[in-house]
Order: sequence, then C-alpha cells, then structure tokens
Amino acid sequence: MIRKTVLALLLAATGVSAHAALNAGDIAIVGRINNGTPDAFSFIALSNIAAGETVYFTDNGWTGSAFRGASATDGDGNENLTKWTAASAVTAGTIISSTSAAFTTSGSIAGTTSGSYASLALGQGGDQIYAFQAAASNPLFNPTTQLYMFDDTNGFENATSSSQGNIPTNLVGGVTAVSFNQAVGGGFSVKSSALSGSAQTKDQWLSTFANTDNWQAGTSLPTGSVLVTAVPEPKNYAMLLAGLGLMGAIARRRSR
Repeated sequence: MIRKTVLALLLAATGVSAHAALNAGDIAIVGRINNGTPDAFSFIALSNIAAGETVYFTDNGWTGSAFRGASATDGDGNENLTKWTAASAVTAGTIISSTSAAFTTSGSIAGTTSGSYASLALGQGGDQIYAFQAAASNPLFNPTTQLYMFDDTNGFENATSSSQGNIPTNLVGGVTAVSFNQAVGGGFSVKSSALSGSAQTKDQWLSTFANTDNWQAGTSLPTGSVLVTAVPEPKNYAMLLAGLGLMGAIARRRSR
C-alpha cells in the first residue's frame, strides 16, 4: 500500500503518467481545404497519443474568453464542432485527415439542447481551426486544454464574426498558434519537402510549421508520417528514479 502511494505521489510530482492528457503543441494543423465537399484538414501528432484519447476541432473563433457562440445549451456555437477519437495508440509523427472514420461528424452533442457534430465548414474569406480537449459534456463551452490554432486571415483578433479568432489561453503566437495570409479558396498545406528528411523534436517541428515558407497552395493534404525525436526530461526522471530508490529502501525495512 505504501509503495503504491509513494509511486502515485512521485508520478504526480514529476508529471509522468501512462495516460496523460495532451498538452499544447502535441498536435499541429498541417493543411486545410476550404472548397471541398466537405471541407477538410490534416493534423499531425507530435507526441504519442493513447488509445481512447479525444480531441475536438472547431472553426468557431476565440473571443478572448470563450469560443464564439458557445453557451450552456448550444453545443456547436455559431459555426461547427467535430470530434476525433483515437481508435488505437497513435505514434508521434503520424498525420491524420479529418475525412477518416475516427472523426464524429454527426449526432447530438452531450450536455446540450441544440447543435450537433459536423464537418468544419471553412470560410474562403478566412477562418480558423482550433484543436482542444474538453469535458465530454458540452465540450465547446467547457474547454480544458487548448492544443493548437491555425488561422489563415493573417492576424489574430477577438472573434466578432465567423472570419475572426484570437489566441486562446495557454497557446503562443508563432508557436502553437499560427496565422498566414491565405484567405482564399482552395487548399493550403505544409510542403512535402518540409515533412521529409531527418527527425526533429516537437519544438523543431512546431517551428517548421510556423514558417510560411514551408507552406504551399494546392488541393492535396499531407499524408503519411514524419520522424519525431523524443526529448528526455532529466529532472523529472531523476526525481522518479530517486523516488523508486526510496521505495526500495522502504520495502527492505518492512521486510526485516
């Protein structure tokens, strides 16, 4: 019992968890098509994602404090909400399309009285795609962790219309929130040349995706996978190892 308690405390203190929720920048938008049927986008996992993990995507802009149109009863706000659920574990570097079966694009949204899941309808005059995690009940109204923001209007501003959107809490402009001057019809995605080559860390990939020179117009979304280098967290793991040594000492004393 003591060993389990000590381990739980150590894992909480170090941030090490086998089923940890996602953090900002653990996924990134790498392409969108805004004149399709339906419109579509691709995202990339920059960290391993456990089976069953859920990520929500919306084109409702951020007002500075909430998603535009979200309310205690309206589940999809002024625009749309879709949900992706990992059917199995996803390896860092995997690119996933919104047209895959893992996306929920119909049906009622739990905890609301109006609105339903749907594919995002991206405005050709400019729009945003937000990725976030949330409570299962009325997720648009109850976001818990903002993961990434893609904007093609060449700027951020509090949302008062369907083409506007600001940077949500805990995201960083030019890192986990990007904006490009691409408010035109068609596709816009990361170049295949920018996705090939040697492995990069999560932060390096985020820097690659934030550089407009690495994007191009076109009607094809990125597919496949890239190589992501894991970065160890020496302080956390040193604490964990030290704690495991303490557990061993406790066990030895109890066995005498």
